[in-house]
Amino acid sequence: MMTKFGKCAIALTIALASLPVFAATEPTPQSAADRDASKLSTDGAMAIRDVWLARLAIFNGEPVKANQYAHEARAALDRSKIDHTAFTKAESDLKAPKGVIQPKPGETAGTTPITWIPVDGSITLGEDYVDTPEKSASVAKANELLKKGNHKQALDALKLANVDVSFVIELAPLDKTAAGIEKAVQLLDAGKYYEANQALKDVEDGMRIDMTDVVSAPEKAASKTSKPAAAPKTKK
Repeated sequence: MMTKFGKCAIALTIALASLPVFAATEPTPQSAADRDASKLSTDGAMAIRDVWLARLAIFNGEPVKANQYAHEARAALDRSKIDHTAFTKAESDLKAPKGVIQPKPGETAGTTPITWIPVDGSITLGEDYVDTPEKSASVAKANELLKKGNHKQALDALKLANVDVSFVIELAPLDKTAAGIEKAVQLLDAGKYYEANQALKDVEDGMRIDMTDVVSAPEKAASKTSKPAAAPKTKK
């Protein structure tokens, strides 16, 4: 369901089914610096999927299904709070891919850190990627490794070939999403389907994108971290 942005030479979406299962204990949201950008929330993804299905059911004149999906979305989002994928970051600090504008023109991104749930994502090549036979071969090899679920080996193969890689993650703002789904549930229970659809649309419109660089080509990394060697001192 995630909208794909820009040129993505590695078109394989990170498989939600391959994510690790965590114990159901109440966690403290991670900071953006601490989190693993490859970890997505299975329940968060289910919640957003159910929001979409509820809107579709309303459009198709199926109020019972719409109500069911909205309630399931609320339950799934509640479960996502304890799966150790939530993290805090200011909306203004999110890095959108090239060509993507967020928030909408005329709106201002918040500067206070809030809790986000990562619900979908993809591995993409760096925006400055230039195709060569060697890099194409490495990308093909990485795709094969990704299909087998070998994420680390795939990233290592790209790194050795001097290919920059990023994760593009779709995020749901936890509090705003929870409030929107709860509002839709109450409206559906009251038989107010038009208003419920609008509340669910607001949930979808509140989604944001963040891009995280996870692999840098060796020569770029070296240029960022290394310092020029000091010239040897000559004896007088």
